[in-house]
Amino acid sequence: MRRGRSTSIAWLVWHALLFALSAVLVPPQRALAAEPNADCHAGTLVTVVAHLDDDLLFVNPGISDKIDAGWCVTVVHLIGGANGAKFDYVLLRETGTKLAYARMAGVPNEWLESNATFAGKPVHELVLTHQPRVKLLELRLPGGAVRGGKVPLGLLWDRGETLTTYPMNTDGTGATTYDRRALIATLRAILTPAIEVYTLNPDTVPFIEHPDHIYAARITRVVAQGLNKNLPIGYHVTYPTAGLPKNLSTAETLRKRDTVGSYFAVDGNDAGHVFGEYQWDGNWVARRYFSAARTSDPGAEFQPRPTRLVNEYSSQCLDSGGGAGKSPRLAVCSDSASQDWIWQPLPVKPGDKNDAQLVNDSTHRCVAERDGRLVEEACNAGAAAQRWTPWDFGLVYTPLGHCLGAVNGALSIGRCSLLTAEFRWATTPRSQWSDTREEGALYGDVRGSGRASTVYVQRRKDGPGFNVWVAEMSRFEGAMPWYLNAVPFDPEATAPTCRADTLCFDGARFLVADFDGDGRADLMVVTPRNGGTAFWLLRSNGSRFEAPRLWYQTSSAFTPDTAQQYVAADFNGHGRADVMIAQKRDDAGLDLWVLTGNAATANAPVRWLEAPQLDAAARFLPARLAGSSREGLLAVENVNSALAVTQIASTGSAFSAGERGTPYPQFPRASVKVAAGDVEGTGIDDLVVLQPRGDNASIDVWKMKGGKTFGPPVRVGTLADTSYADTMPALIRRNDRTTLMLFRRANATLGEFYFTGGAPSLSGYDFDPSSKFGPVQIWGNLPGLYSESLWLRSLAQ
Repeated sequence: MRRGRSTSIAWLVWHALLFALSAVLVPPQRALAAEPNADCHAGTLVTVVAHLDDDLLFVNPGISDKIDAGWCVTVVHLIGGANGAKFDYVLLRETGTKLAYARMAGVPNEWLESNATFAGKPVHELVLTHQPRVKLLELRLPGGAVRGGKVPLGLLWDRGETLTTYPMNTDGTGATTYDRRALIATLRAILTPAIEVYTLNPDTVPFIEHPDHIYAARITRVVAQGLNKNLPIGYHVTYPTAGLPKNLSTAETLRKRDTVGSYFAVDGNDAGHVFGEYQWDGNWVARRYFSAARTSDPGAEFQPRPTRLVNEYSSQCLDSGGGAGKSPRLAVCSDSASQDWIWQPLPVKPGDKNDAQLVNDSTHRCVAERDGRLVEEACNAGAAAQRWTPWDFGLVYTPLGHCLGAVNGALSIGRCSLLTAEFRWATTPRSQWSDTREEGALYGDVRGSGRASTVYVQRRKDGPGFNVWVAEMSRFEGAMPWYLNAVPFDPEATAPTCRADTLCFDGARFLVADFDGDGRADLMVVTPRNGGTAFWLLRSNGSRFEAPRLWYQTSSAFTPDTAQQYVAADFNGHGRADVMIAQKRDDAGLDLWVLTGNAATANAPVRWLEAPQLDAAARFLPARLAGSSREGLLAVENVNSALAVTQIASTGSAFSAGERGTPYPQFPRASVKVAAGDVEGTGIDDLVVLQPRGDNASIDVWKMKGGKTFGPPVRVGTLADTSYADTMPALIRRNDRTTLMLFRRANATLGEFYFTGGAPSLSGYDFDPSSKFGPVQIWGNLPGLYSESLWLRSLAQ
């Protein structure tokens, strides 16, 4: 859907010319050419959404998967334009979606356009000439406001109003009218050939998702249930997916960014923002969340479900105060039902704000705003103090128009201006901000000076490429770009932007180690290539990384989509870094393969350990282990929801796994961040664990002493006013001491359409001889955005 964006004169002139040209190229009446034949024997998918980007952003790759499988796909856009836009904007958006679907299908952007009739109503039909299994149907109904205001589709559905569409012909003629009955009949005729249906999320309230999204889904559900068929139907979450972890594969993400980029190159003339994670459309690309159901399932038009309210900055959950007159509070997130909340819709006019009550699912009491504080009380739909306005970009508006936040460990109802992450909420503790699969910075002696530097990667905005920066732990030496990797994006191309020898951010994982044995740490970029995996070596010359050269290419037996993790270390003791591949097994375990380094190249992977007993979601850390002269591994696992550590020693040609360590029940593995390093200077690596405190935005740091077995956890310090979600730890050796390095997000003011923001920053704490912290050392902010530095180091958590 269209969101507020300034419009340049040049852009206005451009799409005015486009409108004039389209009037010449597309006659107002049905085209005379015969519609190309489409072979639909594999199946027919019908997707019904509100706006002309909802399918691209929220439903795909569900649609492209069907196209690849030989299905016919019909995509229905109920809304033309958005929020009172003029007809030329409707045509502009359709131009963008045509370009996107041609790219999705891999064929030229040529379409047969006409007005088809369904249940007596004209619908603008677009059939892809060189792939006629792809069809778009445009009902061109008027759109509603995203943040409060008139919602015509809701007024039709709930209040019995009649709507007039935009024109069906480019000369401004051919508009039609719909009431609820006519819309049901038209949509029923469109859905009749379907053997599967996709739509958006009907079971939520405005403005968690756009009202048009919700009504489009509810209408589709009612019509699909009326077909009297037992069809699969998928309900897709829209805006809230941006706060959830990435869940698409590398290939899916790269392809989807291409498609979405082609669309926004037309709608807004700006594809750059979709290649990032820092704002709106870019957040949604790497995600697809939906619930699978059947059209035969019974159910009302709305089925509210419990959700969580998790503060992004403090990682705390909103919890019931426990009784009438008590105030809700913040607490450590747990499985307690007192942390389950329901947004109960109120009987308001579609588009009105203050449209929902916040109801605790365990006490069934509502939260009210009275006398400057929040209290729980008996629910009363008529009480203005109980009428909340949830908002999709992570903000929650109180009944009196304040914003809900978490400041210094307590709930805050503050002004809705100059907000930081303390006022951003997620629907689950497993959010994009607490995703333990992600990595943000690596460390190594890239200069050959005997001291470690910070290496971090930044997405580019001109396409799917990236730049690599190197920063020193110093206030006086700024970060410098060591490798610039532009990957130009062509919105009109049908071939993928990221091909075999192209290094693209979403397809890459990164390693820093001395791979050629010259005393300087190099950068390794791991990407999919030719059906297998490519390892690209970017040698350090002491002041920059040289151009990538292929270090090793695997067969199709090894792909990034089957590699839980890559780890670099000198496992065979030859003075050069090797690469371990933790490869997923069919029995849910892992095999550990090693590519031993040969300076400019690598030897073929050899299986060093069959490990069916390891958790397939284990995370691996290189480590120096007791009783071993070579670098080995620590496997950090999940045992009965608790952290457990398995030591894996290297013999130089194989790994030997010891017994799994005793689980630490105080550390739920998905809720802690772990680093390994020699804290005590004994030559054996210890384990350091970061855990959110739960009473405020601070982190407790625990140490387990290394040895033949790890010692009990000992709390060695607290990182005050430090967001767990915004902090990535590492242990490095510097100045004869070990430093806990923190790669962090600066807690900057966030724009209202930005899910995250703020620069990367570096700080650290030296461990003293007793393993306690010294004073914090702040090395300051780095160029770029923190969110654009995060990449997936492992497949599962």
